[in-house]
Amino acid sequence: MKYRLSRIAALTSLLLIATSGFSGSVAKPKVKVQDPAVFTIIHAIPATFGADKVDVYSNGTLILNDAVPGASKSFAVESGSQRIAIYPDGVLPTSDTASILSYRPVYIGHGMDITFVAHLNSQDKPSLTLYKNMNTEPGKKRAWLTVRHVAGAPAVDVKSDSLTLFKSLTNSMERKVSLRFGAYPVSVVLSGTNTNALPATTVDIKDNKNLIVYVWGSAAKSNLQYLTQTVNTK
Repeated sequence: MKYRLSRIAALTSLLLIATSGFSGSVAKPKVKVQDPAVFTIIHAIPATFGADKVDVYSNGTLILNDAVPGASKSFAVESGSQRIAIYPDGVLPTSDTASILSYRPVYIGHGMDITFVAHLNSQDKPSLTLYKNMNTEPGKKRAWLTVRHVAGAPAVDVKSDSLTLFKSLTNSMERKVSLRFGAYPVSVVLSGTNTNALPATTVDIKDNKNLIVYVWGSAAKSNLQYLTQTVNTK
């Protein structure tokens, strides 16, 4: 009998020890930190097309002041709606003032990466285009090259040495390809020809990066040029 009572007492003590850790608050799992939303503004309207110097507003708040052609800026924000509007320099957004360009409200969720580009359309008129940026890696030892045609210019082909990367890229279009890390010569030619639309360049494809190359300007004004943006990938 004494043995049974001793055994019961021992089992009771073990149970109390085992359950004592739950007498207080239960430990909470770690909260996963969400990636912020990112958006970028690029002013790619060349001079003399009505946007030589502008102010950019998001949801009515000035975010880019005195922006000139070629200017760009990125913003990390909480997820939510963004409405972009572009005004002549010094003009405040009111019910009596008109914007040069604007874009409907766009919801940007956690981890998204987008770009608003002010540029010329195929008729050399100012336009505002939204692009979603690829921010995930394409594979081991590879990264993205993205090319966007935002120029007042005809369709183009994009080549690297003798290899055609993209064919018949027209205004507002984009194409992307995954390449192994390294330096690549790139030329942009009028579609179906070997005539350079602008001088050749070299691009560097790097780990954890999406290199975005913009062709912008006006063919009529002979001022086509490149602009680059780098997006972090994960």
